[in-house]
Amino acid sequence: MRTVAQASFRERRSSAFSAAIHFSSIALCALCAGCDTPQTNVILHDDYPPAPADELVVYRAFWQAVSFTDPVVPGAQSVPRDSVPASANTAYALLAPGWEPTDDAAARPGSLVVLESRHGFALHVGETLHIRVDDANFAGNCAFGSFLEQERADFVTQRVFAEAFAGLQYDAASCTTTVER
Repeated sequence: MRTVAQASFRERRSSAFSAAIHFSSIALCALCAGCDTPQTNVILHDDYPPAPADELVVYRAFWQAVSFTDPVVPGAQSVPRDSVPASANTAYALLAPGWEPTDDAAARPGSLVVLESRHGFALHVGETLHIRVDDANFAGNCAFGSFLEQERADFVTQRVFAEAFAGLQYDAASCTTTVER
C-alpha cells in the first residue's frame, strides 16, 4: 500500500478534482435550498412639513447609484429602491417650491432649489437606508438661511442633475433658476 506522499500525480489530481466537485455540489445545494438574499434598500423621505402654499416637494434625488425620479411630497416617502452596500456617500436633492406634481411626466417645476447632504449616508447588507430630506440633513435651502457655494451647486446642476438643468442656470446665493442666455 502506498502513502499519500507516494501517490501518483494522476491520483492526487483526481482527488483534488473530486473534492472540488463535492464542494461545488454542497454550495449549489445550499443555494437551491432557499437561502434568502438579504434585501438592501434605500427610501427617500420628504421630511418638510405639508403646507397649503409653497410646499417643498422633492422633485429629484440621488445617492450613490440610486436615482429617485418620482417626486415626493412633504410628509411622504418614495418606494424602496434596491441598492448595494456602500460606505458613507453624499446625497443630493432638488426641491420644487410650490410645485404640484401631476400625472404628466413632462411637467417641470418653474423653479428648483439644489440641496446637498450635510453628511454621508452609509448602507449595510440587509438594511434599509432612510434618507430624510430636510434642512437639518441637507444644505442649500436659502429660505432657511442655508447656502451652497456656487462651485458645489454647479457640480450638482452640471453633473448630478444635468438633465433637469438643461438650458437653465442656477444661482446658489439666491436659490434661483433662470433660463440660460
